Amino acid sequence: MKKNVFQRAEYILPFAGLLVIVIAFSITTRGTLWTSDNLLAILSTIIPLILGGCGMIFVVAQGGCDLSVGSASAIAGTLAAIVCQNLGFAAYIPTAILIGALIGLFNGVIVSHFKVQSIMVTLAMLIALRALVVYITNGSVIYVPEQVLDLNNYSIKIPVFLVAVLIMYFLFEYTKVGYFSKSIGENEMAAKYTGIPVNKYKIIAFILSGIMAGLVGSLNVGRIGGVDPTMGNFFELEVMIALFVGGVPVTGGSGSKIYRLFIGAITVSVLENGLTLSKVDAGSAELIEGIILIAVISLTLFIRDKLIQKQEIMKTEHNAN
Repeated sequence: MKKNVFQRAEYILPFAGLLVIVIAFSITTRGTLWTSDNLLAILSTIIPLILGGCGMIFVVAQGGCDLSVGSASAIAGTLAAIVCQNLGFAAYIPTAILIGALIGLFNGVIVSHFKVQSIMVTLAMLIALRALVVYITNGSVIYVPEQVLDLNNYSIKIPVFLVAVLIMYFLFEYTKVGYFSKSIGENEMAAKYTGIPVNKYKIIAFILSGIMAGLVGSLNVGRIGGVDPTMGNFFELEVMIALFVGGVPVTGGSGSKIYRLFIGAITVSVLENGLTLSKVDAGSAELIEGIILIAVISLTLFIRDKLIQKQEIMKTEHNAN
């Protein structure tokens, strides 16, 4: 009976958190939260979070993390903009995706074959790529052709978003890439003994994360109107918050679900937007977001530990019988 309670809590918690935040800011903002302009503002922050999360979730499902997605999106957008100026718009998005994929490939090879912790590899990559962006841009804005700016049009951005999300959803929920990623997160040694090529799928996971980071970078350049040296700053943290607030386990495994990313992205976007509308200063807003993240992660880990304990007790009782 208690096991059912914890299972329900694990499922309901992200939805309950979102509902509480929506109700709270609907009251404190006196309905401003629901104006059409504000909903579009929320949507504009939700789209990159979900796109970035759809790539990172493969890594997180394996029990890893990718701290380089923000800087990867920045360098991918920067190099794609430069290529676009020389080769035309047709090369813009493919270049951004290719750059992201190459970064992901590098991360995946180092993590899988050299057995370096993903947090260390991607943190080093974050620092290196951020410095490279500043060097290439020389600290100034790089302007892009008019066609790139058209990517910020919702009639283009929404279809691109939907196609990318549907592809990632299919890969994660209905193919070996997603299934094996969850298996690795549940128990990497067991996955190896069952014949899963763990190294191969770790590399694939990081490549997918890099591809989505590259796509986000290409859209960000269109939204900003050019290449800004600071674009993508802290994006990786926002994506991770969206994943974990939505209920994706920090330790990965079978509890990793893309619908939870959607809930988390909406929750984070509404929270940030609501704090802004409520005129909460930046420092206090970051403190509130940090407290909420710690609370949610702690509660999620507590619930999962209880579920694991119950499963172990049931196995012990079953073996005893």
